Amino acid sequence: MKRSASLLSTRARAARFGRLVLDATLRQIYGGARKTYSGATTAELDRLFDEPLPENGRDPASVLLECRRKIFRHSMLMSHPRIFGLFNPAPLPIAAFAELPVAFLNQSVDAWKAGPAATHLEIRLIRWMNDLIGFGREAFGVFTSGGGVANTIGLKLARDRIMGARARRNGLSRHLVGRLRVYASEQAHFSIVRSLDLLGLGETSLVRIEVDGSMKMRADHLSDAIKIDKRRGLVPMAVVATAGTTNTGNLDPLRIVGAVARVHKLHFHVDAAYGGALLFSNRFAGRLDGLSLADSVTIDPHKWLFQPFSLGGLFVRDGRRLNRSFTIEPGYLKKDLEAETDRLDFYHYSLEGSREFRGLKFWFSLKALGRRGLGLLVDATMDVTRHLEKRVLGLDCFEPFHAPVECASFCFRYLPAWARRLSPQQRSAGKALARLNRVQIRIQQEVERGGFAWFPTIAIGRAVYFRFGIFNYLTRNEDVDAVLGHIRRTATSLRQ
Repeated sequence: MKRSASLLSTRARAARFGRLVLDATLRQIYGGARKTYSGATTAELDRLFDEPLPENGRDPASVLLECRRKIFRHSMLMSHPRIFGLFNPAPLPIAAFAELPVAFLNQSVDAWKAGPAATHLEIRLIRWMNDLIGFGREAFGVFTSGGGVANTIGLKLARDRIMGARARRNGLSRHLVGRLRVYASEQAHFSIVRSLDLLGLGETSLVRIEVDGSMKMRADHLSDAIKIDKRRGLVPMAVVATAGTTNTGNLDPLRIVGAVARVHKLHFHVDAAYGGALLFSNRFAGRLDGLSLADSVTIDPHKWLFQPFSLGGLFVRDGRRLNRSFTIEPGYLKKDLEAETDRLDFYHYSLEGSREFRGLKFWFSLKALGRRGLGLLVDATMDVTRHLEKRVLGLDCFEPFHAPVECASFCFRYLPAWARRLSPQQRSAGKALARLNRVQIRIQQEVERGGFAWFPTIAIGRAVYFRFGIFNYLTRNEDVDAVLGHIRRTATSLRQ
């Protein structure tokens, strides 16, 4: 195989191969696959990829065939309307196609001179997001790989607010070691505690606040916890509210929690990685009332705004604080050596240095659909979620989790005949609960193996539930009905 052919070094060769890749990809996505997943086990996939490092190259077309056989065939089909998964959306085609110029242009949006137009496009996207949140002209932000990195940056702002510049030079002061406290609900994402580990505060610095029956943080408990910690000589640092919990999709009372943070002069961070998509909704944006009180907000367009991975974002009330927390100037990027010293470099605002041009797919989506068009897709998934809730409530073989539907998530479990004869209290304790949990796990695993649909089981307290997330704008009521029927047939076929 000639080296020049493998490199696709002419336009004609690149175009021929590009058409092959595009055609293969579109056949995979639009081929009407019946299964959500092939069912391959970890052992089977280990064997499939068990091979030595290639010493010599071969025809790219044959590599594509291998990719189709190994990767395409055994990937989760995220565009399938019966996938109700882990915040993996069916990506908008307009957004997916935008990844092609991103890869070929290969702009690194850390320094202006490595991505000038990309820098200015992302600045404008950040402005649009801050306008939707309700932040003023001093607001800024940065696109990240996801909510975990965005949450870490937000909590670093809180740490630096307490300690000032000395935290960057010297780390935690001796008198603050073990004393700083961050407050979040029991349902906060695991990235919050991970961020505290990375920032040197330790996991014990997180104070978990009880949630109410609607899975929302109890603001009265939050206020009490802060007051108690102050009396104990501890140093409250930040309050984290969640707008769209991972398990049930519920939203903390942002305005009330924000008011508590303001009274105690604490940094107020909102993890809206999931629920932030409601900003685009034509009908449900009001559920984010109080978001504008935040000092920093995490939003992941790659969750419920149908963008390909990865695209998260942190948006802050005061961009100057973000700059103070991250600005640094190595010799190869000194501003006084550049033609225009006011060029903005995103590495001054982020944990990351080199990174891809993340914003282009979102820009394409907004330009093609507009805020209203994206909002219609969000609202459509909410309608399907409401349909799911109504169907579950109408069938005595299912039991919904008690939290209200606020985002596109709904949790429920299957009740075998023996469980239906028990009271809710009886089936929520002891051996009955353990047996009922095993039923949910067996049903989910059997459905996954068959490939008819995919949805996760989750633990809420000691109970196991199915969690359906409607993150595919192509999912219809009929798909939900079909999966509920399939669950019932699967349950009947299993010994319980």
